[in-house]
Amino acid sequence: MSTTDTQPKPIKKSSPFKLVDVETWFNLLLQRIFPVWYCVRYVTEMPMEMLAEINPKSYLSHRWLSINDTHQAAAASLEHAGDQWQDCAQLLLKIYKTRTFKRYLSIRNITAVESSTGDTDYSNILEYAEAECKDIPTYHAEHFDQLSHELFGEQGKRYPFVYREWDGRYYYRNEGEPHKVGALLLHCREKSRDLNVKADIEIQYADLRAVEILRSRYWLLLMKREAAYQIAYLVRSAKIPCQLAEFEWRRSDLVFLVLKKNDYRTAQIVDAIVHRHFPRSVIEWGRYLCTHQVPFRNR
Repeated sequence: MSTTDTQPKPIKKSSPFKLVDVETWFNLLLQRIFPVWYCVRYVTEMPMEMLAEINPKSYLSHRWLSINDTHQAAAASLEHAGDQWQDCAQLLLKIYKTRTFKRYLSIRNITAVESSTGDTDYSNILEYAEAECKDIPTYHAEHFDQLSHELFGEQGKRYPFVYREWDGRYYYRNEGEPHKVGALLLHCREKSRDLNVKADIEIQYADLRAVEILRSRYWLLLMKREAAYQIAYLVRSAKIPCQLAEFEWRRSDLVFLVLKKNDYRTAQIVDAIVHRHFPRSVIEWGRYLCTHQVPFRNR
């Protein structure tokens, strides 16, 4: 019986060089030859996650956006980034200012308090009162008089309040739980009452002269951290200086991309970012500070 010998298939030796995807290779070539053009094209087409609300409503003021905390965090980042960013760090620290006025303040202006141990968040102090202050009687004028005397009736004392000009919000610097404050405000709303409190009102505001100096020298673009890392890599590949600076601790998912206004190439990149992604995914911080202004009035 004759047998047919089967020839083994030749074994292909693997190449020591991996094939590079043509599109990837071409993109790398474009990035190297035309770095600014490539960066502009990239930021125009890249998807960016939305920022969500950076200044949420809450009955607790420490959950709001703090300009002071934001600038302290960003300045601390820039102070460790080298000499060329020290000027920006110093300018940031000059923006947040405070001043104090002695005034009578309508209690109905406040929407929040400074402290509470409650776990549930509410959008304002009235919503808190509706849920947490049901056991405190607020039906009659006697209840109003009693609450107002207990809270704000000490002879000769001025009570501490804060007004923030970048969002027009008042809050009370309370001691202890705000149950009685909430109950008093609930009575004022339901019975159309008001109470003028002898107050020390601290006005927190952004110095617009310092903001304009900052805007004349730098762009601070607020965006998601991952997107900022990608753009910073491309900007640095184009030999353009940029730096990442931290945002406030409440939103560790956000950072500032900081760039200098001394190069037309930088302007091309920033224009592309803002045109494509403002305001849902990118906020130009100097512009934000200039457009969010509710000057204090004795209301």
